[in-house]
Amino acid sequence: MKMNQQSFVSKKIVTFLLAVLIAVTSFVYAHPAHAASTPIVNAVNKYATNGDPIWSQGGWMMKEGDTYYWYGLDASEPMKLADNTLNPNWKKKVSAYSSTDLVNWTAHREIVNFPSIDAKLGADTFSLNQWFGRPLVQYNNELGKYVMYLEWGCCDYRVSISIWYSDSPVGPFEFQKVIANPGGLYGNGDLGSIYTDMDGTTYITQTVDRRLTSKLKPDGSLQPDYNSGIYIGRVDTQMNGSNEYEITITPVKLFESIAPYKEATTLFKVGSTYYMLASETNGWKSSPTYYYTASSVTGAWSSATKVGTTSWNGSTYTGSSPTGTNSFDTQFDQVFAIQGTAGTTYLFIGDRWNNMKNSDGTPGSYGPGRNQWYPLTFDSAGKPILNGYQQWYMDLAAGTWSPTAPAFAVDTQLTYAIVNGNSSKALGITSNLTTDGATLEQRPYTGTASQSWKFVEAGSGYYKIQNTNSGKYMDIQSASTTDGGQSIQWTASSANSQQWQLIDAGGGNYKIKNRNSGKVLGISGGSTGDGAPVIQWAETGSANQTWRLDAVAPIDLTKTYAIANRNSTKSLGTVGNAIAAGTNIEQRTFAGAISQSWQFEYANGSYKIKNVNSGTYMDIASSSTANGASSVINTASSSNSQLWQLVDVGGGYYKLKNVNSGKMLGFSGGSTADGAINMQWAESSSLNQNWSFTVLNP
Repeated sequence: MKMNQQSFVSKKIVTFLLAVLIAVTSFVYAHPAHAASTPIVNAVNKYATNGDPIWSQGGWMMKEGDTYYWYGLDASEPMKLADNTLNPNWKKKVSAYSSTDLVNWTAHREIVNFPSIDAKLGADTFSLNQWFGRPLVQYNNELGKYVMYLEWGCCDYRVSISIWYSDSPVGPFEFQKVIANPGGLYGNGDLGSIYTDMDGTTYITQTVDRRLTSKLKPDGSLQPDYNSGIYIGRVDTQMNGSNEYEITITPVKLFESIAPYKEATTLFKVGSTYYMLASETNGWKSSPTYYYTASSVTGAWSSATKVGTTSWNGSTYTGSSPTGTNSFDTQFDQVFAIQGTAGTTYLFIGDRWNNMKNSDGTPGSYGPGRNQWYPLTFDSAGKPILNGYQQWYMDLAAGTWSPTAPAFAVDTQLTYAIVNGNSSKALGITSNLTTDGATLEQRPYTGTASQSWKFVEAGSGYYKIQNTNSGKYMDIQSASTTDGGQSIQWTASSANSQQWQLIDAGGGNYKIKNRNSGKVLGISGGSTGDGAPVIQWAETGSANQTWRLDAVAPIDLTKTYAIANRNSTKSLGTVGNAIAAGTNIEQRTFAGAISQSWQFEYANGSYKIKNVNSGTYMDIASSSTANGASSVINTASSSNSQLWQLVDVGGGYYKLKNVNSGKMLGFSGGSTADGAINMQWAESSSLNQNWSFTVLNP
């Protein structure tokens, strides 16, 4: 196989490049660029977008295109009995989760067809009392399939490797074969990782039970020393006797892992150095993580050294407080490299098997949350350092991270619509009231003044949020600090309850956090209904607590407007008042013609501009991006050439910027003549590119 574990050489490279081109042309003009930050929150359980809890124990992550796939064992049913033995009737389930931001995960449940073992090997081969776990997934070019490598406690060995194929990264995966003893001479323990090197060679790692002559069974045979070694196998795709491709594993390197024994391995490379990380064998409990280094995969590996750790950042737990000595209360799974334009962040993925209990009845872990992700860094000597932050922030595009939320600065000169990430509805004042104490609610954005907000600097990274209609400021009723406190408007004061922090929530969304209470804005009950009240609540990670900030103009979507050029003072209409698609748009002295009447439709910070006479939309001929391309009317489409941004230039004037071309509307040579054809041109300081909007049906 010649496929990297995190960044695939796509089997459809033309499609991929086209997708990139589409993405660039779709978004380059949409909003001002700023770094997007993804919050990574530990010590909480993770949930899929449908509200179900995520179960991904012994997890493995990969990326294809813009999508991250996270695989793991679903241990939601009891896996162990009261005596700490494996439940013989435990239902085997492997699930996958997909995401583009590492925060919002779509669940793909039970993606492995376990009964397909019997169809391949014969009835009753699959048994509920057999262990399955630690799935690894990678696309295989030769097979044209996604391949899953999955531990299987079968075949007279402690752990064998089963091979499964699927046409999709989210299954279903069908059984193909079992490699009963991939470690060669020794029995096998935890399946570790799969890694493709720069030369295209793919390796798989696993712990093994080295047999020592000092430990003999009563019959004189060698006694296995569980998890006392680590082997690296080469993965090949070869033609078999039936003239079909199949997966083979050939051991190429074995080294000891004694003092103490290890499990859960991951192979990766930083610069010219190969790293092997492994957890200390400790049953279901959390354990320290060790590392080995080498200059080549098959060369000499260093002795084991504990990974360095930062100090825990003050989170409180029931029972003992976790520290870096047990990998911040995890058992290590994987190091996943997130490569970006400015660097690479190494994501330490660890598990808390806190649904398990130790043989003495105590919990296997101390803290909440089954899956913990920490940034792994390297000191000047190349030693890995595990940074145990309860919450930290990733810029996925840049490949960088920070322990604190990046500062986000709004433009205090602009007016914004504040749109809820769950309902897609905008904040406004109930009944458009202008009085103190009027409550905030959500409704579809219509451009009414009570749905428009300005941000005023309050110092120390906080803002006051002013309603454009009333001139009053967003506040919390009675300065409450409790969950459910009602958001209201109030006359300006110095109270902390009128101060708000914007926290980047990723994907162009933000949390709005009250300085007084430390709680964030959301919609009561997560409602998507019109008129639902706006309240504060402790952070939950819900989309209901995220908001999009769209720069808007004071355009009332319920009204009709004349659009007049600042230079000529003449108004836009269609040539000859025609209604046919492709008709040019011209300027003339306003005469009240219906073709000089326009309505605005809102589209996430941009507008579609509809001609009242024709019912069609302002567009650029042939969606051209060239200077001089004429403005026309066309039937509604999804083309960005029908989307316009209103750029405030002051004095009640705006530029009309085409989202597709990035160019501004004006007239050739700055003409002031009746009948001059409207066109687009690169932005300039000319008044010919300035426009005013006058309501025709007040």
